[in-house]
Amino acid sequence: MKKVGFGIIGCGGISNLFHIPELEEIDEADIVAVTDLNSERARITAERFGIKTWYTDYLEMLRRDDIDAVIVATPHPTHARITVDALEAGKHVLIQKPMCTDVKDADAILDAAKRNSHLKVMVLPFIYFDTPAFNYVKELIENGDLGRICIVRVRYAHGGPEGYQMKVAQMFNEETSCWFFDQEKAHGGVILDLGVYAVTQLIQLLGRVEEVSAFTATLSKPTALEDNAVMILKMRDGSLATVETSWTQTSSLEGTAIYGTEGTAYINFFEKNVMVRRCVDSNWRSPNLAVEKEPQHTHRYFVKCIMEDLEPIGTVEKGRHVIEVLEAAYESARTGKVIRLG
Repeated sequence: MKKVGFGIIGCGGISNLFHIPELEEIDEADIVAVTDLNSERARITAERFGIKTWYTDYLEMLRRDDIDAVIVATPHPTHARITVDALEAGKHVLIQKPMCTDVKDADAILDAAKRNSHLKVMVLPFIYFDTPAFNYVKELIENGDLGRICIVRVRYAHGGPEGYQMKVAQMFNEETSCWFFDQEKAHGGVILDLGVYAVTQLIQLLGRVEEVSAFTATLSKPTALEDNAVMILKMRDGSLATVETSWTQTSSLEGTAIYGTEGTAYINFFEKNVMVRRCVDSNWRSPNLAVEKEPQHTHRYFVKCIMEDLEPIGTVEKGRHVIEVLEAAYESARTGKVIRLG
């Protein structure tokens, strides 16, 4: 059986808890090597999963002919440089969210992807919303079953990254630190960490964003970066959207609400995948939908795109638009102005 050889760049929590375990379950994938600037993390990760080779220099790993694809799972500001290097080395790339931290870096990735158009680049988190629930609601929207969409509200929030970082530190027997609170390492706060999910959802459901207004605040966490943010977006189709994102939420009630002239749909509210109420029947209904399309869908889909020459759902062009919206949100919060996108 032909296999896709993978190299993992970044041996933190997301690789150890998500990327590597999922790839291990896929027969068509083979993890060839891992790399991390921290040699202990690279060594421990390789030993934990029985991976033969580890590096501290990703450029050295990229020289291997038996690596077909890489996963970029490093702190946000490093994504662009690593992705460009990987593409120029002839590797397919899956980029951990956010794709990068600003439009300049997004353009660098886009240019490299165009120069190497035979390679697949998949940007997270678009594939996370390729689920039965989101596809069902997207079909309702496209078929006009909800009428004209007027307002969409999305909330992504949790109690902050500290607990996760503590778990990662324990995994490697390190002292706990939280790079998400460090401006140099993270670039931005909760908008880049969680707001990216909400904006990605909106773009996947409704298309492009036209105008952005935002407010940010640092209310609780020991950082100069924002731990709470609210965005108001005008979509190109004329609908309005609000995004709420927070690192200071104690409860887990959150989700996406779509309000149209002929109906309303809730995704991931009240422990239901989808709830829909339409004017024609006036009753709430909750279709019986699977939670996911298949086990390890994110990585199975990426492998399929490589092996069958398919365009990934999360294209670099769409990823650039997400970053354009997030950058505009920071500019709006800083200047107090509404930012119109090109």
